[in-house]
Amino acid sequence: MDYQTCVLINWPFLILNIVANAFYIFCMLRPLHGERIKQPLKLLLGSLICCTAAYQMSVMMLFFSNLTTNNGNLMRASYVMSVCTLTTSMTSSAWLNFFYYTQIVPAQRALFIWIKKNIKPIIYCIWLIERILNLSDFTVMFLNNSFVGFEFSNNFSTDHDQHLSTSDYLPWLAAMYTIQVSIREAHFFFCLAVMGISSGSTLVYLCRHMRRMVAIGQPFCCSRLSGQVRVTITGILQGVLYVVCAVWSVCIFLSQQMPSPFISPYISFTVINVYMTGTTFNLGAGQTVFRLRAADFWIRATQWCKAPEVQQSERGG
Repeated sequence: MDYQTCVLINWPFLILNIVANAFYIFCMLRPLHGERIKQPLKLLLGSLICCTAAYQMSVMMLFFSNLTTNNGNLMRASYVMSVCTLTTSMTSSAWLNFFYYTQIVPAQRALFIWIKKNIKPIIYCIWLIERILNLSDFTVMFLNNSFVGFEFSNNFSTDHDQHLSTSDYLPWLAAMYTIQVSIREAHFFFCLAVMGISSGSTLVYLCRHMRRMVAIGQPFCCSRLSGQVRVTITGILQGVLYVVCAVWSVCIFLSQQMPSPFISPYISFTVINVYMTGTTFNLGAGQTVFRLRAADFWIRATQWCKAPEVQQSERGG
């Protein structure tokens, strides 16, 4: 896949995702009927949405900077920002699944009871630790790219060649870069395990709960149950998207040792863009605050379109 093909395929999805995430931010700032999103859900949704939008903006800057000259600093900053925001977006989706797991599945064991009672400070601590990791990640990557240099062909990869070149200049920076990459990958797969366990456990619980409801003849018309099922389904879809990115990350890592023509920066960007588009869709389908605001906008739009027709009919009468 070449540069122009990549732009033609992914540019419409980039714009659509940016508009959708801007709408989600508006919904969080101005929820319908003044309803407030409680913490820590607001923190997780805010991190996920803002980092997803920031990733897409950084990618757009990266594409634009590739068309101009003397753009080394802009390309470095855009690339580092894209990696850090992508990591934050993905880990936030994992902890969002974990939060819903604690809210849906009843607590039975002592550890889970303690986690459920203290879920807010736990999420806050996890969020703070991840931001510290992101800050160190951003600093090391920016220093590495500043000393080595950067080209668009290295984008959306793990910069293995840059690491080798850095060792010729600053051994300590090469060591820091290796540690930083290792921590990032370990954190990435830890969040994958959290997402898989949370979604799987929630699905098992809801299946058992629905079978008990069938056994006692209770209908499935409960709005709370339908909301839980909807959140679980979107969580499972998000987990599948997460696995796709994880597998692709492993393929990129293996391609460092055995280069493959099927793995290129443009294909990597397309895979990540598919993940981002799926994440945007899941947020719209799974979160009530977004669906209610979208329905309200749709009703207002239909009423606004009908108003001129009514006025014309009255004048004609």
